[in-house]
Amino acid sequence: MFKGIQAVFYFVSDVVAAAKWYSELLAIPVTNYFESDGKIRGASIQIGDVEMFLHLADAKMQPGHTGQVAYWRVDHINHAIEQAQQHGARLYRGPLQIENNQAICQMWDIFGNLFGMQGNYS
Repeated sequence: MFKGIQAVFYFVSDVVAAAKWYSELLAIPVTNYFESDGKIRGASIQIGDVEMFLHLADAKMQPGHTGQVAYWRVDHINHAIEQAQQHGARLYRGPLQIENNQAICQMWDIFGNLFGMQGNYS
């Protein structure tokens, strides 16, 4: 029945700025922008088989860290942390060493959302 993760949503107050920030951080172009009533309300970035969707925050969904955190696979955790910090992200948790010389961490993006990373501990 379930076949895997299709999309991860982040709610942001400025879709264009968030799309640009994540596109630069990930070195992946924005796939699409979605407009309604003359305002850009969403953007997507395709990362492998998963779509990252940046959605305009509203009364029901605000940026923050009150629930799920998407973890992205990276080659080397320390390099990925440094790269994210160069784009203005801040370390929130970790890095914590886990099994098989891997580590995980959580980062704040500049829009108030958390994202996680998992990769080789070096």
